[in-house]
Amino acid sequence: MAKKGASDGGSEVAAARAEEQARQNRIREGSGKISELFDGQFNDQFYDDRKASFTDYALPQLADQTKSAQKELTFALDRRGALDSSSRASLGTELEKKRALLETEIKGKANDFANTARANVESARSDLTNTLNATGDVEGAVQSAQASSAVLSQTPGYSPLASMFSDFTGALGKQAAAEKAYAYGAGPRPAISTGLFGTPSGAVANLR
Repeated sequence: MAKKGASDGGSEVAAARAEEQARQNRIREGSGKISELFDGQFNDQFYDDRKASFTDYALPQLADQTKSAQKELTFALDRRGALDSSSRASLGTELEKKRALLETEIKGKANDFANTARANVESARSDLTNTLNATGDVEGAVQSAQASSAVLSQTPGYSPLASMFSDFTGALGKQAAAEKAYAYGAGPRPAISTGLFGTPSGAVANLR
């Protein structure tokens, strides 16, 4: 009897080992299929394309808004007869600095989209692997991986860019109002003068 019990116990251990080995084999198979699916789709080119999709969306809007700001600047100077003034070059330089800064911000945001996509992909891969380890269900893991990859591959929706030069164009109006008030003796001298309105009556012009 003792020998029979020992034999039964040995068979159970052997069966458990065989089952565990089979489970580990299924996990390796499932992990390989998940990696094959994800690595084939979510590679460096995918993340470069994710960056490009945002810059291709945003940079044309920046160009359009820059043109609008340039027109507003031209109109503001033209109304004051200062199209050929030194202030035009100065304000034009400020506008270009603003444009360059906004372009840098857009490219930084494009990198953020790519990094977020990468983090989401790795998070999904980890979740799928954990589920596979717990269940050993290769078919279920592959189906879940296919569904996840379909969602992760979708390009996110982008919101139209807000007015990016409102501070610049708003400053044009404020500067003009301040200089106009000073020119007519109705306000203090602005800290910065573009020379659009000359000097107020009775004031001594700085010729240097």
